[in-house]
Amino acid sequence: MREQTVNVCSTNKEARILFNKIRVFAAAILVLALTSCIPVGDQHINSNLFKSKEDMEQRAAELHPGMTEAAVFKEISISKDKFSRMSLPEVQTSLYGNSIVQGSPAQLDKFRHQLMKYTGYYLPYSNLNDSGSLGFGSLRVNKTGYVLKLVLIFDHGKLLQAEIDGNQDVNQYEDKSLFNVLLQRTTGVSF
Repeated sequence: MREQTVNVCSTNKEARILFNKIRVFAAAILVLALTSCIPVGDQHINSNLFKSKEDMEQRAAELHPGMTEAAVFKEISISKDKFSRMSLPEVQTSLYGNSIVQGSPAQLDKFRHQLMKYTGYYLPYSNLNDSGSLGFGSLRVNKTGYVLKLVLIFDHGKLLQAEIDGNQDVNQYEDKSLFNVLLQRTTGVSF
């Protein structure tokens, strides 16, 4: 009978070399994945109501002062209950900007009574696409898109002003802690 000897050392050595190659390959793939663009989370608000930013602008352009509330909401094909009601300071800011109103007490009272006759509604509309790239312990997020709102102000049921307000071209960067991003993605809680 013949004995056959197998060199166990060479088999173990080949297995270790193969294992080391696999580890290096896996590490390279992990580094490549971590440094590439990572979708962080897009933000779309009321995107089902408008096809695009241009669609919103076109519908708003069809509105003109003096239209009734019913005609306005019919023209833009969106029901009134989709809109949020504006507070008195929001109406004032929309009409007059951030200017400070000055005058005598009687003039200020008259101005306040005039403002109270106005009714304002707004509808937010945004389309933000977020992508991120990893750094050492942080995530750099790039937000692109737009954040808009359609503002309608009525005086005794007649349209006084219709405008689109907001940032039409968002392109900003933000650095976030990688731990917070992972925590938010897994639990929904952020610090």
